[in-house]
Amino acid sequence: MKQVMIAVLSALAAAACTTTSDSNKAPKPAWSSIYTVPFDSMVMCLSQPAGEGFVVNLQPGSPPGQASVLFVPRAAPQAESRYNVRNLPDGTIQVDWVRIGTVGGLDWLDTQARQRANRCGGIS
Repeated sequence: MKQVMIAVLSALAAAACTTTSDSNKAPKPAWSSIYTVPFDSMVMCLSQPAGEGFVVNLQPGSPPGQASVLFVPRAAPQAESRYNVRNLPDGTIQVDWVRIGTVGGLDWLDTQARQRANRCGGIS
């Protein structure tokens, strides 16, 4: 009986430690761009209010050289979306646009987010 119990407990412990690779992955960006403006300038620009139609919020707690800025349409709050900004070793800035979930029909939001990032990054 002890041997059976040890085998069962070992199997349960192994199953508890196993995770699927999908649960540990960060969401894949809808798009990603490289900019040559200073990191602080990019973050400050992306964090500015975007009119009544959007909630814009710099998220606290990012590691140095990284920032996350929420950019969510008020009309579709379920479309959790954000800019992830990273300072790269070569001095450039990488901006990833991430939209959580599978909310369809938001190509307009992806386009607006890219246009906003391009303006902040000095690209017209």
